[in-house]
Amino acid sequence: MKEALVFEEEAGRIIVPSQTLAAIVSTAVERAGARVRRYPRRSIAFDLNGDEARVEVGIVVPPEAVLPALSEQVQSAVHETLALMCDLDRLAVDVTVEEIA
Repeated sequence: MKEALVFEEEAGRIIVPSQTLAAIVSTAVERAGARVRRYPRRSIAFDLNGDEARVEVGIVVPPEAVLPALSEQVQSAVHETLALMCDLDRLAVDVTVEEIA
C-alpha cells in the first residue's frame, strides 16, 4: 500500500497519502459493523489508475454476522465514503472475510 491519490488542480497539486486513504476505509468498515484485519498486517490495498480505483479490504466480522449482508454493507460504506471524501466515482471495492471474532 504505497500509492497516493493525486489531484492536479489549477492552483496546484493535492495529495492524499495511502495512510489517509487507509484511515478513511477503516472508519467506513467500522461504521458498517466490521473491522479491518490488522494482524499480521493491515488488510487494505489500493490500485489507483487515473479515474478508476480498486480497494481491497480484509475484514473481521462478529460471530453473529450474516456474511453476505455485512460484506455488502462494508462495500457500500467504503464506496460511499471514498466517493464523497475523495471524489472517486469509478471505484470497485473487493471485500474478503478473513476472520470471525
